[in-house]
Amino acid sequence: MAWNQPGNNGQDNDPWGSNNRKKQTTSNESFFDKLNGMLKKGSSGNNSGGKKPVSLSLVAAAVAVVIVVVWGVSGFYTINQSERGVVTRFGQVQPQIIEPGLNWNPPLIDKVYPVDIKGTRNFIVSGFIVTAGENLVFVEMDVQYKVTNPIKYLFNVTDVDNSLRQAADSALRTVIGSSNMDQILTSGRSELETRTKSELTNIIANYDMGIGIEVLNFQSARPPEEVQEAFNDAIKAREDREREINKANADRVQVVQQAEGRAARILAEADAYKVKIELEAQGDVARFEKLLPEYRAAPEILRERLYIETMERVLSSTNKVIVNDKSGNIMLLPLEQMLKNKAGDVSSNNNSTSLPQINSGSTRLTDSSSSSTNKPATNTTTTRSTNTGNTTRTGR
Repeated sequence: MAWNQPGNNGQDNDPWGSNNRKKQTTSNESFFDKLNGMLKKGSSGNNSGGKKPVSLSLVAAAVAVVIVVVWGVSGFYTINQSERGVVTRFGQVQPQIIEPGLNWNPPLIDKVYPVDIKGTRNFIVSGFIVTAGENLVFVEMDVQYKVTNPIKYLFNVTDVDNSLRQAADSALRTVIGSSNMDQILTSGRSELETRTKSELTNIIANYDMGIGIEVLNFQSARPPEEVQEAFNDAIKAREDREREINKANADRVQVVQQAEGRAARILAEADAYKVKIELEAQGDVARFEKLLPEYRAAPEILRERLYIETMERVLSSTNKVIVNDKSGNIMLLPLEQMLKNKAGDVSSNNNSTSLPQINSGSTRLTDSSSSSTNKPATNTTTTRSTNTGNTTRTGR
């Protein structure tokens, strides 16, 4: 029989029929009656004084108040001194930054993300890299950074640490790939750190991650284990070269200082000699100025005196023997002994000189080199006439 057959039987089989609607209404009323009976039964002990039973609306209000209180209390939170908070309202980022301290936000509406902006975060990048000289070197670098903008740090990039790690690896390979082995292993590390930091800063500037690079430190830079011995020998040779260069520079500085000292001493001696000559010249001028009146009064006498003084000064430093010879005969003298004695007298008293004797006879000046041959002197003879007689000077 079909469910929609006409007649009473068909109505009984109709699922949307009146009998079904009556059954549903009856079940709903019985449910509310049971709930009301339970509330009355629970409050029957308090109705002994004649009070009315508690209504359903009052219970609902109490439950609502409790829920509101719990909701409000759960909205309090604390931001530490080194942190800043970022708020999202229904998933939308809010521009304000939550400062440290006790704060409140509506739960289920706002969500707070605390971000540490004062602490330093770090990670290590390492790997084998080919240098500019086609050498393979293992480099390990420590990267330290801080968060400068919490909103950009949380929402501009999906994974800041991973992105920064890849950028640091790219910057490191760019710098190491353009450097030679000596710079990486020895004295060029500080320059490489500066270049890598600059390269990494330029890369992350395009992503605007809200972070700042603090320090880059090369933890280690070494060749592969298979060629470690050869590199150690090369480093030792390089150190020996540097030591020899430093030693040569030290010797150069010492020699230059000594030469400068000698030059300064020579200049000082030259200045002193200059002053001495100037003073002597000034003294000679003053002396001649004093002799000028005497020369004008008796020029011949003064001229002769000056000549004698000049000869005395000149002959005192020459190997000459002065002899008074009136007969003109050849004389045989022990010149070697006489010259030795004279040299000793000159060294003991440099101012002691022999004056030529002026008398009525002739005075002969004989060179020791001519007398040592036991022959008479054959040099040119100059005769000078004076008031006291003839003076004959024989020399070479």
